[in-house]
Amino acid sequence: MKKILIIVSLIFLFFPDYIYPFQASIDTDHGQITVKSEYRRLSQGELIKISLHSPEFSCAKAHFEGKDYMFVSSGEPSTFFFLIGLGLDIKPGIHDLNVRIEFADGQRKSFSFKVPISKGKFHFKKLNVDRRFTSPSPEEHERILKEVELTMAVYSEPASHWLGHGKFIMPVKDRIKRNFGERRIFNDGFLSRHRGIDILSPAGTPVRASNSGKVALARDLYYSGNTIIINHGIGLFSIYCHLSKVCAEEGESIDKGEIIGYTGSTGRVTGPHLHWGFKMFDKYIAPLSVVCLSFD
Repeated sequence: MKKILIIVSLIFLFFPDYIYPFQASIDTDHGQITVKSEYRRLSQGELIKISLHSPEFSCAKAHFEGKDYMFVSSGEPSTFFFLIGLGLDIKPGIHDLNVRIEFADGQRKSFSFKVPISKGKFHFKKLNVDRRFTSPSPEEHERILKEVELTMAVYSEPASHWLGHGKFIMPVKDRIKRNFGERRIFNDGFLSRHRGIDILSPAGTPVRASNSGKVALARDLYYSGNTIIINHGIGLFSIYCHLSKVCAEEGESIDKGEIIGYTGSTGRVTGPHLHWGFKMFDKYIAPLSVVCLSFD
């Protein structure tokens, strides 16, 4: 039997907020298989990209935190990937990632990694907003519940293939507030968690799609105002809130860089800006952890 050479590079050298990516390779009768990771850092609220370079297989999947993931084509020959969202509530510590590849002749190859997740660093802030956003009327409360159901339905229907093209871009090139995950108290009582970042920009500034995809929602919502959600496939959605004007329609395909709206101050805000967020399945993800990934 041909000797299988396994090269595993899993480095646990801790620098401030950073751990080296891990990689593993196996030489097989079918050719070399390589699994590697890419991320900004391994902590709460981050996005991980797991890539696979492999000869033709019948099935390639992974298991992490009780969930199964399927590799999808990146558009390049013999190259596949999937994404893992490390939610704000994921428990810090060592987590297991298992990858399995099956070939048409029945052969199987497996990779196992220990993924160390650290606690995120999130700020705390007090804000004052219109009382109707902390004490909505019965009619407004009913509207809020319907909008929660609506957005949950949107996120429950990801495209099975990747719709993006290349790296993600910033939707607006203005001052970024690094306030993802911020714990907020509104009007000395209402507690909330900030699930995106704010880009401070004058009202009326064009907002561009951060990557290609399909418009899953384009509506006026109670808290987020004029809102657009773009489905990029395999569970990843980008979110654009508080727009003064929406220039995209639900169901249409959008190209990266296309103008989808203009910044404003609709919904629960303290001034004009763009709230930009990402959701990976049911986990909110820091936008700046998405733009640093290659997606080439």
